[in-house]
Amino acid sequence: MYRLVALEGFNAHKPAVDHRVRLVKAYDVRRLRPQGIILGTSRSHLGLRPSHEGWDPAAKPVYNLAFDGATTKEMYQYLLHTHAVRPLRQVVLGLDTYHATLAPATARPDFDPHLLDSPGVLALPSLIRADLKVFTSLDTLRASLATVRSQSDREPQWFAPDGQRLGEVFFRRAGEHFKQLGPRGYFEEIDRLEVGFKREGQLAANARGVGRTAQPATTASETSVDYIRRIVAFCRAQGVDLRIFIAPEHAHQLEITAAIAEWATLENAKRALVRLLAEDAAQHPGAPPIPLWDFSGYSSVTTEALPKSGSHAEMEFYWDSSHFKDVVGDFVLDRLFGLSHPRRAVSPDFGVRLTPATIEPLLARLRADQLAYRRSHPEDVKWIQSLVDGIAPHPADSGIVAFRRPR
Repeated sequence: MYRLVALEGFNAHKPAVDHRVRLVKAYDVRRLRPQGIILGTSRSHLGLRPSHEGWDPAAKPVYNLAFDGATTKEMYQYLLHTHAVRPLRQVVLGLDTYHATLAPATARPDFDPHLLDSPGVLALPSLIRADLKVFTSLDTLRASLATVRSQSDREPQWFAPDGQRLGEVFFRRAGEHFKQLGPRGYFEEIDRLEVGFKREGQLAANARGVGRTAQPATTASETSVDYIRRIVAFCRAQGVDLRIFIAPEHAHQLEITAAIAEWATLENAKRALVRLLAEDAAQHPGAPPIPLWDFSGYSSVTTEALPKSGSHAEMEFYWDSSHFKDVVGDFVLDRLFGLSHPRRAVSPDFGVRLTPATIEPLLARLRADQLAYRRSHPEDVKWIQSLVDGIAPHPADSGIVAFRRPR
């Protein structure tokens, strides 16, 4: 929590970090007092470097405040927390298309808003009580004892001081199955899990009786897209440089979305983001519009071929169909910051700027690109359909136990 003293062989290695990322990042913000942050899910947590050359020098230090499964409500609360600790200069917000929907605004069970700072002195007593609750808990005592005991058999640390999850370390852990399954086997297993995640989302939406298309809300309850609107309004009001992007998932993710009949939801989510930012621009005619970049289409990056079956060759751009590597994150930030790096040329087809004028032509192009991808990658499409139909062979049939990984 506090890291006042770090002694090698005693408490320098922090194994409890692995399962308490939200908690750790709340305290890291207090300790590091960043003026630039990255918000998003595990995709941004893994792929975006706070050390990228494009960040405004006035926004340093920069901290990666993204974490697994982050909801827009949680992102908003962590934004307020960081700004209350020290006024922000720059924010990069990474979104998945499911964020811009009418799904109810939620927070994960391990999210505790009382640990987060907020403007005004009235928040201080609540913050102190929350700190004391964590500090005096049995869970904290057990974790502290485990920290001391684990120093002699410490594993490589994947949690970087600037908040990024280091893929080169994380995916090579014994428990992650990347080596055991091989890069292709791991990629395919994540495809399988993503089908399950998206199916769960469909069932939850159907149980609520609420369509997932991102049209204006008709109820008093706040939705996921409402909290994106809150983030935009807050950054605009505070003069924070906000840049938004839709994450570059691999083409397999797009094919899964289409196979489970969620393509209209994806398109409507993009329309909702464009509409939201157009409304903001209309309210601030003298200010530059907040940019929205979409990297989730079919491009030379997102259609990267999988290694051959049985091969242990790694992909250049992806760890799995959901998580991109640092090099792709650098491409994203190059686009967002308008940076041209001499040793890192961004492919012209990677990333498009979404505006009211471009949204419909780009969605039409996306559909055409999908047809072209299906013609050139029939085996990939067949694999995705077999997962959706529940007839794909399972790794368990080969003696490898399936696993779950954080989103």
